[in-house]
Amino acid sequence: MFSCSGGCFAYFIFALIANFLGDFIAEIFNIEHSFVISILIFIILICVYNALGKSRNWCGGRVHAQRYQRSDFLESLLILSSAVIKADGHFKRSELDYLRAYFTQNLGSVAAQRALQRLQEIMNEDHDVDAVCRNLHYSSTIHERLLIVQFLFGLAYADGELHPLEVAEIKRVAILMGVSQGDFESIKSMYTGGYYQSGGYSSGSGGSSGGSTFRSHTLDDDYRILEVSPDASDDEVKKAYRNMAKKYHPDRVAHLGEEMRKQAEQKFARLSDAYDNIKRSRGMN
Repeated sequence: MFSCSGGCFAYFIFALIANFLGDFIAEIFNIEHSFVISILIFIILICVYNALGKSRNWCGGRVHAQRYQRSDFLESLLILSSAVIKADGHFKRSELDYLRAYFTQNLGSVAAQRALQRLQEIMNEDHDVDAVCRNLHYSSTIHERLLIVQFLFGLAYADGELHPLEVAEIKRVAILMGVSQGDFESIKSMYTGGYYQSGGYSSGSGGSSGGSTFRSHTLDDDYRILEVSPDASDDEVKKAYRNMAKKYHPDRVAHLGEEMRKQAEQKFARLSDAYDNIKRSRGMN
C-alpha cells in the first residue's frame, strides 16, 4: 500500500468505480449480490495500481517513505563506484587501494573483502546506474546522497587528480540523485587545489595515515564550500555556515552506522575549516 495522501485519494476513487461497475455488472447478468462483485473489482484495481506504482515510482517516487538501510546503501555505493571507475576507462591501482583502505577501516577486513568481491562482480555486470540514482533520489535522504557524492569524489581523487570524465560522471550522478549544483560544487571544492586526507586512508600524493589534514589554496575555495559569495555580508556568511552545518552534521547519517558517520565528519570538519578561514580573513568574531 502507498503511504501518501495521493494513494488514499486513489483508493476512494477506486471504491466509487468498483461500486458503479458492480451494480452495472449485476444488473446486466441479473445477479442479486452486487456488493461481492464490487469488492472483487476494488481489489483488482488496487493490485494493478500498486504494481504500476512500484514500477513507475508514483506518489512522489516514494513507495515506502523510509531511509536507506546500511546494506542497501553499500550496494548503491558499489554500483556508483563502478560507474566512476569506468568513466575514464581505467581501473587504477590507487582507486583499488582507496576502496580497500576505506572499507577495511570502516567495515573491518572481512566485510571489506566481501565488498571488494561484490564490486568485482558489479564491474562485470550491466547495471542501470540511472535507475539506481533515481531510486536514491526518492528513497534516501539528502544527507545520504551528499555522503555518496563526497565518497565518489574521494574515489576519483585517489590518484591525486580529478579526471574530467570522472567529474562529469559524478556530476551526472549527483543531478540524477537530486543534489543541487551548489552542494555539488561545495563538495568538489574539497578536492580541488590541493590534497585532502583524513584517518587511515588518503587522497592525493603526499598524504600520510592518521590524523586529518585540510589544505585550501585560495579563499574562493572556502566560499564555494560554504555556498556563499565572497561579496556576502558577515551575517550572510554566518547564516550560510549554520545552514550548512545542519545539512552536513554527522548525526544525520548515524543510522547507517559508525563507519558512514566518520565519512560525514570529514565534510563537517572541512566546512568548519573553511568558515574559520573566512572569519580570519574578515576579522570576524
